[in-house]
Amino acid sequence: MNKPFSVPEIIKHTDIKDLHQFITDYANKNIAFRQAFNAKFNPSGISTGSKKIYTDMVSAAFKNNPFTVRGRYHNWSDYGFDAEGVREDLQLLIDKVEWFIQSENFDEAIRVCQAMIETIPDEWEDQFDREGDVQVMYDGAINQLQEMLEQDALTRIQKEKLFDWYSAEFRNKKHEYVGLNTSLSSLENYFTDTPEMIDKTLSNIDGKINNAASDYEKENAILSKIAVLQKTNQQDKAAAVIDRYIDLKGIRELRLESLMEKKKYGEAVALIEKGIQIAIANSHPGSVRDWQEKLFNIYISQNNTEPALALAEELFYNSNRDKRKYYDYIKKQTQGNAWPRTVERLLSKMDDSHWGFNTFKADILIEHKMWDRLLAVCLKAGAQSLEHYEKYLKPVYPKELFAAFHKYVEQQATFTDKSAYINVARVLKKMKHYKGGKEVVASLLNKYREIYKRRRKMMEELEGV
Repeated sequence: MNKPFSVPEIIKHTDIKDLHQFITDYANKNIAFRQAFNAKFNPSGISTGSKKIYTDMVSAAFKNNPFTVRGRYHNWSDYGFDAEGVREDLQLLIDKVEWFIQSENFDEAIRVCQAMIETIPDEWEDQFDREGDVQVMYDGAINQLQEMLEQDALTRIQKEKLFDWYSAEFRNKKHEYVGLNTSLSSLENYFTDTPEMIDKTLSNIDGKINNAASDYEKENAILSKIAVLQKTNQQDKAAAVIDRYIDLKGIRELRLESLMEKKKYGEAVALIEKGIQIAIANSHPGSVRDWQEKLFNIYISQNNTEPALALAEELFYNSNRDKRKYYDYIKKQTQGNAWPRTVERLLSKMDDSHWGFNTFKADILIEHKMWDRLLAVCLKAGAQSLEHYEKYLKPVYPKELFAAFHKYVEQQATFTDKSAYINVARVLKKMKHYKGGKEVVASLLNKYREIYKRRRKMMEELEGV
C-alpha cells in the first residue's frame, strides 16, 4: 500500500508544468472546481489591500540577482545586483500590471506600479545598471500609470488617491536620475479634473520651479505649468508665464510656434533674432545654430533670398546638420559665372576650419573634378581615405597612390596585432592591380615571410594575397 502524503508535500516535489497541466485539465472537466478557481484567482477579484507584497517582490528581485565586483588584489568587494536578472524578475510585475488592467482591476494595478516606483530607487545604483535594464522597468511602471490616466480609466476616487500619492512622492529626491526615458513628473499634467486638483498641481509645479537645481529642470517645470494652464483654458495666465520666462529657449520656442501658426512672420523673425542675441551672450553656440536654422526656414518660406543666402553660408560653415541642404541652396541661388568663385570661397573656409578631413569636402572636390586637392586631403588623412576614393584618384595619380600604399603596408607590417596584418594583406592585394605592382608585392611577401615568419597569424593573412 502506497504511503499517503499531504497535499503541500506533493506540491513541493511536483514539476510546475505538470501541476499547471493538471489544474487546466481538471478545471475543464469539473465545473465546481472551475468556479472556485475563478473566484479565488481571477485578476478582477484580487485585492491585496496593501502594496507590501509587491514591495517585497521588488526588493527580492535585487536580492535574488546578486553581483560582486572585486578589487584587482581582492582587498575590497562591491556588492550589487545583476541588472539583466533584476529586469527579468521585474518584467513579471509589469506583466501582472497589464493583466490587472485588462481585467479592469485598476486598484491592484496601481498598487503594483506604486510599489515599483517607490522601491526601485531604494535598491538601484547606476554603476550596476550601465545598460539601463532596471531603469526601463522603473519607466515601465510610470508608463502604466500614465496609460491608465491617458485612457481616463480611473474613477474620481481612484484618481484623487493617486494624486495624493503623487503629490507626496514626487518630492522625494531619490527619484532623481532613476528614469531612463521618463520621470515621475510626467504624470502631473493629468491631475486637472477639479479646481482643487488644478490648484494643487500648479502649486506643486511652482515648488519645482523655485527649487530647480538647474536651468534644465526649471525650464521643464515652466513648460509643464504652461501646459497645465493651456489644458485648463487659462490662456491669459499661460501667456503671462511665457512672457515672464521668454528668455529661456524652450519658452521662446512656444511663443514662436504660436506666431508661426498665426503667420506673423515679422514678429517671429524679431523673436528669433532676440533669441540669437541671448544665446550668444550666454555662450550657447548650439542654441545659436538652432535659432539660425529656424530663421533660415522662415526666409525660405517667404522667398526672402538675400538674407537666406547669407544665413545659408554661415550655417554651411558652422552647423553640423544639413550641410548638403545649405550647399544646394547656395548653388541654386548663385549664377553660373559666379559659382566657381563661390566654390573656392566655400572650400577655402573649409580648409581654414578645424574640421580636417570630412567626406562632404571630398564630395565637393569630386563634383568639380579637383583631383589634385582631393589627393592632397586624402594623403593628409591617411590610407583609409586613399582607399575610399581610389576609384577617382587611380586614373589620375596611379604612381602617387601606389607609393602611398607601399609606405602604408611597410608601416603596418611593423605592428604586432591582427588588425594590422589584415590591413597589410588587403592593401597588398590592391597594389597588385597597379603597373609593376605584382613584382613589388611578390618582393614584399618574400621579405615579410622571412622577417616575420614567427608571426603565425600574419602568415595566415598573407596566404590570401
